[in-house]
Amino acid sequence: MPNIKSAKKRVEVSAQNKQNNKAFKSELATGLKKYNALIGAGDVAAAEKCLPEVVKLIDKSVTRGIIHKNKADRKKADLGTKLVKLQSSKSVKPAKAEDVKPAETEAEEVKPAVKKRATKKAEEVAEEPKKTVRKTAKKEQE
Repeated sequence: MPNIKSAKKRVEVSAQNKQNNKAFKSELATGLKKYNALIGAGDVAAAEKCLPEVVKLIDKSVTRGIIHKNKADRKKADLGTKLVKLQSSKSVKPAKAEDVKPAETEAEEVKPAVKKRATKKAEEVAEEPKKTVRKTAKKEQE
């Protein structure tokens, strides 16, 4: 137990700060659990509404020095990634048999474009005059 008045006050202040930090950490954990529950349930609309609130809590915790900035950035990225995965899984529709093209027809569609580019490139190369002369040929001429 401290004997000096300023040290006694320091103990009281640090105890109060500890209590405040603990309460805020609890609030942050609750927000993250709520968001993860919405993601787990597959509720895209509610998760989109909840995301800014959780990000705000994370940013406040960084400002207060409760969690490190890099950890906060990692958490925010993870939250966003989870939402994007959920959105993409909801938007993907099962393909119908008539929508799927066989591999041969896709290859046939690509071939003319490739041939056109190849012939165009060959024509460009043929038109260019040779600019370089081999060094060995120069030596032989001398």
